[in-house]
Amino acid sequence: MNLRLRRTPWALLALTVACATPQQRTAPTQNTAPAPEPAAETPRPPTFRLGTHVKPTGYQVELTVDPEQETFEGVVEIALTLSESTRQLWLHGNGLKVKEATLAAGGQTRPARAVTEGTHFIGFLLERPVGPGPATLRVAYQGIASEKETTGLFRQKDGDTWYALTQFQPDDARRAIPCFDEPGFKVPWHLTLRVPRNQQAFSNTPVASEEQGADGWKTVRFRPTPPLPSEVVAFAVGPFETVDAAPAGEKRTPVRIVVPKGRKAEAAYAAQATPPLVGLLEEYFGIPYPYEKLDVLAIPRPVLFGAMENPGLITFQMPLLLARPEQDTLQRQRSFARVQAHELAHQWFGNLVTLAWWDDTWLNESFADWLSLKVTGQWQPSWNLDAQRVTERAQAMTADRLATTRRIRQPVENESDILTAFDGNITYAKGNAVLAMFEAWVGPERFREGVRAHMRKHALGNATAADFFQALSQAAGTDMTAPLTTFLDQPGVPLVTMGLQCAAGAPPKLTLAQRRFLPVGSRAASTAEQTWQVPVCVRYGMGKQEARACTLLTGKTGELVLTGATGCPGWVLPNADARGYYHAKLDGDLLGRLTKGGGKQLTLSERMGLLGDAQALMASNELPVDEALGVVTRLLPTDDRELLTGALALVGSVRRELIPESLRPRYAAFVRRTFGDKAHALGLRPRPGEDEATRLLRPTLVKAVADLGRDESLQTQSLELTRKWLEDRRAISPEMVEVVLRLGARKGDAALHQRMLAEARGTSDPAERGALLGALGAFNDPTLVRASIALLLSDDFSPLEVIMYMAGELMNEEVPRELLYTYVKDHYDALTERLPHEARGAAPTLGVAFCDPAHRQDIEAFFKERSAHHPGGPKFLAQTLERVDLCIAQREALRPGLMRFLTRPSPASPGPDPDGT
Repeated sequence: MNLRLRRTPWALLALTVACATPQQRTAPTQNTAPAPEPAAETPRPPTFRLGTHVKPTGYQVELTVDPEQETFEGVVEIALTLSESTRQLWLHGNGLKVKEATLAAGGQTRPARAVTEGTHFIGFLLERPVGPGPATLRVAYQGIASEKETTGLFRQKDGDTWYALTQFQPDDARRAIPCFDEPGFKVPWHLTLRVPRNQQAFSNTPVASEEQGADGWKTVRFRPTPPLPSEVVAFAVGPFETVDAAPAGEKRTPVRIVVPKGRKAEAAYAAQATPPLVGLLEEYFGIPYPYEKLDVLAIPRPVLFGAMENPGLITFQMPLLLARPEQDTLQRQRSFARVQAHELAHQWFGNLVTLAWWDDTWLNESFADWLSLKVTGQWQPSWNLDAQRVTERAQAMTADRLATTRRIRQPVENESDILTAFDGNITYAKGNAVLAMFEAWVGPERFREGVRAHMRKHALGNATAADFFQALSQAAGTDMTAPLTTFLDQPGVPLVTMGLQCAAGAPPKLTLAQRRFLPVGSRAASTAEQTWQVPVCVRYGMGKQEARACTLLTGKTGELVLTGATGCPGWVLPNADARGYYHAKLDGDLLGRLTKGGGKQLTLSERMGLLGDAQALMASNELPVDEALGVVTRLLPTDDRELLTGALALVGSVRRELIPESLRPRYAAFVRRTFGDKAHALGLRPRPGEDEATRLLRPTLVKAVADLGRDESLQTQSLELTRKWLEDRRAISPEMVEVVLRLGARKGDAALHQRMLAEARGTSDPAERGALLGALGAFNDPTLVRASIALLLSDDFSPLEVIMYMAGELMNEEVPRELLYTYVKDHYDALTERLPHEARGAAPTLGVAFCDPAHRQDIEAFFKERSAHHPGGPKFLAQTLERVDLCIAQREALRPGLMRFLTRPSPASPGPDPDGT
């Protein structure tokens, strides 16, 4: 599952899953002989994990689904193996009403009485013991296809048309089918769907047969699946249409893009990009695509995940998968390709070989994220995805600095642990960065040999991280388990400090020391002495000669002798290729020497890594803010999009709340001086013949200068273009629509707000609707802000899509932020009732933008008890409070450096800024 659509601080942390209240009560079967009634059996339900004395060996499932109806009917027959005699069988079930249940074993069919336990288990109690041996459990039941939820079997309405879809990962198959809903139970499934005859039905495998009934229904039988865990079983029903792509891979696998009615023209890029990615992944794994077909299906309305890797039926958020050709953007195309590569990587690593238990969720998701960068970069080398790797590594490190961060490999011991295992910054991005570091350490070819050996050994089965490490170690010829474990089983980021010693008659050497990186105000001081086994690789230069040296730093201190040096190096780069998962601090004048002349001797990725280190050291006050910002000015000017984006990230990390109010105009002036000329040169409209890098840079740079730099001219131009766009959609290029509309709304009046709202209500295009909702969150007038926030409880929009598109803008400025926070508190019960269960626990994260003790106290007081009722809620609250604490501490620690930086004359303008500041 891909969680890389991080739109807002609330919605994109809302990745928890809670469970609805079941309503099961059963009637005995009518098809068995009467028997004496023995003494009642006392239910003995599991506490968390199902036992292993009853195991499934296969499923036969028949479901009757009408997307227009809230209820569905199901019959499941589960072939079982019982290792011991028992009178109780326990499965997972949530919100399912059992109508009849029987167990066939030893030539007899017995009634089974269904009982429920909590919101996760259904027990089947038998009159007499059965087993050991084979048995078959048959359950007829009814369930709810919710319109509000986005897990289990759920429904969505697109215009006047209803669709039914599934999302079972991680543990929501139990909302649709009574089953053994754990990844270790991996068996074949045989699915049959009864659907209205005018509907299309799709599942993991091709259709085996389709029969039209005289009652207005049809029966669609699918071919049996290979062994699959329940979380990747999938199906969809509705008036879908299909677009054929070219066959993919060695077996020429059929590929289709499955779209809601009327959207075939929007699938062109997805159809173009998918087959070559399949081919590259086959080449990497050395195994053909493992399934019979590949359908890629668009989910019509917003959900809380980017895409899901169901074998043979990958599902996507529609705006990520589809786009009208005249509205498509380079950014969407690149995002789709990257996410598609992630989901396709799972067809091997996750589906063909499946984790044994959820504590190895990190390995599934980290590996798919890591490999998606590799194969997408091979497909499109000009995209320079190594720079994207460094950006995502920096994002992971920012999250990993928290005292409340999780480990990559966190034991899963309860339901909340399952939900929080899907942490976008740690499970995905940090795991990706750690794998990239160790691949570089042992070499890409040996690493791939280990991956291939692991896949061959465990194909169609389950495996653990220990199995994977063993395969890597054998291929690499060195132990991988011990160093990898230091990064997996403890939280945090190493800080490696380096000093250079040059003595006459001896080769120069680097002195190394490591400790946990901690920002100012961190509560994790007691863990500062932890250590890692860190692969440290450096580059260094002596005149025109350059060399590289590596070591494994295993203790608190160490050294790296530069045996190839013929003299004292003129510069030392502490993290070659920015591959190491550590922050680096250079002693003495080494940082100044490295960045002298703009660091031209460094690769783009290495310069981005330096910016990331400077940003981190500024947050810990080990590099004063004026020196950190000086790194930006020394590495600029540049035309590299990625480097400019990294520089903007560092500059933007100095939030307005950290800057004394009297100095905020000076900081805005610094942003305009540093980036304004480039932003104005780019302008708001593309020019003929521009390259892709320019088109991708424009929205990022223009928005930053207009927002951080308070550039009135860019905002005024955006308002003019916004009004033109409302009359003619061709007035703004697709890449700039979101940015221009949001900047235009900054200066917008009530008439503009009313027009945008009417357009958002009237459009059926998800990208356009999202752009308009985002703009509605960008108005500054308090009356208009209140009108936008009230859409959370409007019937015109789901609260989920309002939060996903609008909350980021509302939280960006002080007055809208306060109004949003107050509104959510005042309407908390009504709002949470309308949200999907899996989104409710993340509500405290709307407080992350505050930076004062009063709000910190209020956030804790309001959410402490409320968040405890939702899985994941306590974690989200703890991380929110910590971020507020760190901001408060940073505000004091950074003040002296900010004062120095903002009161000294500008190098480009010794006198006052043109704004008079």
